[in-house]
Amino acid sequence: MAFGGALAAALAVIGAAATASARPVGAHQHGEPSFAVCRPTIVPVRRLTSESSQVTSIGIAYFAGRSRGGDDAHLAAALTTELANQLLSARPKSSPPLSGKSGRLFVVKLSEGGGFADVDLSMTGSVFRDESSIRATVKLTRTSDGAVIWSGTKARALLDLPVLARLIAQEVAVRVGAQLAAPAARPWAGKSPEIYELLLRGIYIPSRYDPDELSNAIDYFEQALKLDPSSKQARDLLESARLRLVAWGGTGTPLESRLLASGALRRIDDRTRDESERLVEEADAEIRDGLPAHACQLLNEAIDRDARSAPAYALRSLIRARGGEVRAAFADAETVTQLGRPRWGAALRVVALRRTGDTTVARRESRKLLADARRRTGPLPFWDARFLANALAEMNDWTSVESVIRRIDPRDPRLSWLREDAALRAPSQTRQNPRRSR
Repeated sequence: MAFGGALAAALAVIGAAATASARPVGAHQHGEPSFAVCRPTIVPVRRLTSESSQVTSIGIAYFAGRSRGGDDAHLAAALTTELANQLLSARPKSSPPLSGKSGRLFVVKLSEGGGFADVDLSMTGSVFRDESSIRATVKLTRTSDGAVIWSGTKARALLDLPVLARLIAQEVAVRVGAQLAAPAARPWAGKSPEIYELLLRGIYIPSRYDPDELSNAIDYFEQALKLDPSSKQARDLLESARLRLVAWGGTGTPLESRLLASGALRRIDDRTRDESERLVEEADAEIRDGLPAHACQLLNEAIDRDARSAPAYALRSLIRARGGEVRAAFADAETVTQLGRPRWGAALRVVALRRTGDTTVARRESRKLLADARRRTGPLPFWDARFLANALAEMNDWTSVESVIRRIDPRDPRLSWLREDAALRAPSQTRQNPRRSR
């Protein structure tokens, strides 16, 4: 079972669908496009798939933890994720292995609550803990007419969770005439179920960008390492979680102060990134290069892969506000707040408010954010400062933009990103230093 890897695919269900775009009142000083650039693709409802050979996609709702104690969400999430990864390897049996074509059978989508309309099959399930084993009940449904294709119950020992996921995936593959190309799953090879559960709890936190959740993950990995000081897996996961906390910014806890004092900020470029995080960074570069439409495509893909990616929603909110889709921008900003980043969400709402023409409220809210930043001691986390600077630039408060950027730790290797961002330079600076085009 791959630890800390990206979800193979995820269906974003947090946040509202884009609504009709609102025209921004007044031209922005940097001349961003006033047309909608971030509308989602409209996917038609799938046809009736009466033949198993016609199946090309499956949606999986995250399994629910149903144990009496109620403390098994990490097991349900781990099983669902491993199941999705296994199904991504499904290939039609008739596909020649060396034909030069992938022969991929499934588009696999993960969702928080189901409700799939654009896939051929949908799967729901529940996970129960029985002492040292886990039991999963599963139902596979054809979405076009609601017919149940397969339902069943399977159980395995806790350490055999990857094997349990493989067995369920195999049941699906058999019913659609496919075979799984992924290597056979193996039980977890660690020392004890207790350590395994601690690692799972740290990996499957509700949001990997929420500083409080990341602190919880660090605590779980530290507990696992204490039980088994020789565990390279626990040590690697601990280091990755620490660097993620520093990279995305925290709330000024003693843990963060210790990490910064130890030079962790200089090592953030060495951290393990999943595909969703890589797409966010690529999209951010596209925004700075003046390519918002392509950036939004990348962000939509990042959200498809991680429905809880706060920075992806945040950057998309920024693009949408600048492109005139202010109602959708507000929805993304609210999602960012719900995902544990209220300061980002508040700054993005200032941008959206300004784009609606509500300058009075936008100015009042930007002043509140600036006062909050001034009360904070020590350097400002990069992403906190970045979105605050965006809000202040929207209000033409260039002096405050500069003061906020100066609050970023000078050791942060991403400071050059802000120097390349024309949206954070006063118009006079932009004329003196015209941005090179790509």
